[in-house]
Amino acid sequence: MLEIRRQTDDEGMRLTVTRGDEPHSYRFRDAMELITFQSDMEALLVQTGWSFLAFSPEQRVGNDRRTWPRLTERRRWWTDGLHWNPAEARSKKAR
Repeated sequence: MLEIRRQTDDEGMRLTVTRGDEPHSYRFRDAMELITFQSDMEALLVQTGWSFLAFSPEQRVGNDRRTWPRLTERRRWWTDGLHWNPAEARSKKAR
């Protein structure tokens, strides 16, 4: 297992990669350099057979809305299980 962690301290930004008990740290001047390096490293790991187990912290907030039917918004009417009347939709569009 491999853990990748971003950290900020008085000396700047640091990416720490830990495998077992062996941490290796890489320092960066700014966030964009760190993100570019981390993205490249993750792409290489995936290409060579590694897979992701988890991401943290969880970035989503609030309740999960994916299981709730859409009552007024009709962008993806085919996924919410509600009856859709094409003639009614055309008449609303013509208004």
